[in-house]
Amino acid sequence: MKYLAYSLSIVIILLISACNKENLQGKTSLKAVPKIKASLPGTWKVIGSMISSGGPLYFVPADGKDHASFNTDGALDGSAFPGYKFYTLKDSVTIKITKADKAIYQDYFYNIHGDTLSMSPAGPVFCIEGCVIKLVKE
Repeated sequence: MKYLAYSLSIVIILLISACNKENLQGKTSLKAVPKIKASLPGTWKVIGSMISSGGPLYFVPADGKDHASFNTDGALDGSAFPGYKFYTLKDSVTIKITKADKAIYQDYFYNIHGDTLSMSPAGPVFCIEGCVIKLVKE
């Protein structure tokens, strides 16, 4: 009986040590093939917005005329953000766009998933009910 308890203890320890952190958090250990993530510099076409009027967010398609060009030198061109001429990446999730005089600015939370850029106001102006601008890389 002593050997059975000892053997069982070793088997349990081996099973626990074989689990990685992802398995313990309820995720599988199989890694999905990552999608190629677009980088911010380049031209992006506005495809629509996610808006809310008090309920869940819903998608409103754009007319396809507006775009934003994020140049590698920090310049911002296009009609998607009228009057704004520069951008700065504050961190991995926040972008700051500024007007030509650099006195007026707007921060956005941003996320790039595949070829889609999502931007949501992060201050000083916010959307009360939530909103997100959706753009795709051209």
